[in-house]
Amino acid sequence: MATVREWHIDPVAFERDYLKPIHRVGTITSTLIFLALFLPSIWLYFITGVFPDWQTILTGFGLAMTYAIPFYISEPIAYYPIVGNAGWYLCGTIGNGSNLRVPCAAVAQEVAGVKEGTMEGELVAAVGVTVSVFVSVPAIFFGALLINQIQQFFPAWLMDAFNRFLLPAVFGSVWGQFILRGWKYAPFAFVLALVPILYKVHSAWALVICVLGTMVVGWAMLRFLKIEA
Repeated sequence: MATVREWHIDPVAFERDYLKPIHRVGTITSTLIFLALFLPSIWLYFITGVFPDWQTILTGFGLAMTYAIPFYISEPIAYYPIVGNAGWYLCGTIGNGSNLRVPCAAVAQEVAGVKEGTMEGELVAAVGVTVSVFVSVPAIFFGALLINQIQQFFPAWLMDAFNRFLLPAVFGSVWGQFILRGWKYAPFAFVLALVPILYKVHSAWALVICVLGTMVVGWAMLRFLKIEA
């Protein structure tokens, strides 16, 4: 683990010159992107006249919300301390938060020697997430164009390994990185992670159990036992 460095950041300047512009631009762009999501449906209606009845729309909305609500609770709590304000806007608008933006922010903080949840950690995370966007978006674009031509040369066992182990490997690497920062919490986090597996809890709620459970354990250890990470 990199040595934690002490940065000197003026809180007033941080609020005035960084947070306020971030929230202003983030609110505007997030709203525009939200409205743009309806454009394909609106275009389809005006071109073809196809429009579902409201009962179908509300039914689909209800089904989607039952899946999304747990993530609305757990993801801001889990990701925000790491990615910060700018990173959270980018995660919400561009996506790939858990498997790309959060790991990039965490690695950037590790290399810079700053802690998440601090002003310096937020600045470094913003750089890490932004760079990940500039790198990943062109890669995804060209990858989508070329993947069909490239993957035909891959052996079946390699494609199977990608499909089965790539995402768990990413999460495992992030898990290992954060164990080094707070190894005293690792046994409790591991036990909590077993609960959704053993009781077959829905994956959306599994994140809530693991994140909130580990937070409660960490708070209790600090509050009552005076044990810090």
